[in-house]
Amino acid sequence: MKATSEWFPAKERSIAVGYFNVGSSIGGMIAPPLVVWAIVMHSWQMAFIITGVLSLIWAIAWLILYKHPKDQKKLTDEEREYILSGQEAQHSTANSKKMSALQIIRNRQFWGIAIPRFLAEPAWGTFNAWIPLFMFKAYGFNLKEIAMFAWMPMLFADLGCILGGYLPPLFQKYLKVNLIVSRKLVVTMGGLLMIGPGTIGLFTSPYAAIALLCVGGFAHQSLSGALITLSSDVFGRNEVATANGLTGMAAWTASTMFALVVGALADTMGFSPLFAALAVFDVLAVVVIWTVLQNRPAAEPAIDPVQQTPAGQN
Repeated sequence: MKATSEWFPAKERSIAVGYFNVGSSIGGMIAPPLVVWAIVMHSWQMAFIITGVLSLIWAIAWLILYKHPKDQKKLTDEEREYILSGQEAQHSTANSKKMSALQIIRNRQFWGIAIPRFLAEPAWGTFNAWIPLFMFKAYGFNLKEIAMFAWMPMLFADLGCILGGYLPPLFQKYLKVNLIVSRKLVVTMGGLLMIGPGTIGLFTSPYAAIALLCVGGFAHQSLSGALITLSSDVFGRNEVATANGLTGMAAWTASTMFALVVGALADTMGFSPLFAALAVFDVLAVVVIWTVLQNRPAAEPAIDPVQQTPAGQN
């Protein structure tokens, strides 16, 4: 997220986040057939070896290739100026202010992002880890059938990443809202669409369930991109990495906790109540983001509504 805030002007940042979020969805889309192939052709150990080696290659490439726009020699002066001039004040290279981690945690704006991420992330953890088992337990899919269908929600998640990135600039242009409100609108759309997979228990057809999971993949990744991007909208250039790391910790803590719940209760309760719970969590995330997160950077003081009242009015 810090790299995105450095490399993209504010108006394009959600689009960039959408495209890099596609990476995790593509990984989820490729993983089922790749892992099944590794298990069938070699062993379960080979599945871990392949994924581990690919991750190591990417980490090395990142360390070698990544540079700040100011230090990237392949950029033209016009390109560099376009990137840097499009940054908000809190991302200006002249801005040396930095909140400590404790100050960030005490800031209301942090909780306006962290709580929705805490509530929303279990959906993605469930989609990544539990869809194959759900297909086996609920519909008796064999390994090849799982490989045939389990990637589909990830494909729609890719579409959600991309569309969710393009929507905020459109909302700003046509609805005349500010940057933060445009992100909130995308989160709202995704949260309401997550009601779809919450109704899986009402259907007996496996194809209906797969279709609803596709809706869920699209919904979650569209709102996830907006939530992640909010850290760079709200916090300054020297704070965004810490803020995004802390909100990410909240997100993945919730994902881990819900994974334990799924593992403990799926056999006794079934998956339907758990999918319904995910829908409720996402709707609550929408409520929190509108009531807690204010439409301003964290460093700006809250404006007293009384001070906004024109003189002479009561």
